Amino acid sequence: MNHSRVTVFVGMPRYFFDFTDTGKVFLDVVGTDLPDLEAAKQEAVKALVEITKDKLPDGPYREFVMTVRDESNETFLEAMIKFEMRAR
Repeated sequence: MNHSRVTVFVGMPRYFFDFTDTGKVFLDVVGTDLPDLEAAKQEAVKALVEITKDKLPDGPYREFVMTVRDESNETFLEAMIKFEMRAR
């Protein structure tokens, strides 16, 4: 008797991290394989902080947004850092 087994490998989900700098959008066309949404959230926050620390301050106003979406283009998360300087 021949008992065949079929093994199906399911890879990690791919997440895309789109970045917006005060209205200018930079789309992630490659994506990153991560184990789950929680890992994608952590990666989004880490990336957003890293990117913005090199760009601030540059003028009196800046708004940075990291949007996380999956392979089906569904958006799961939007994280924002806003910088605003006001003279008194």
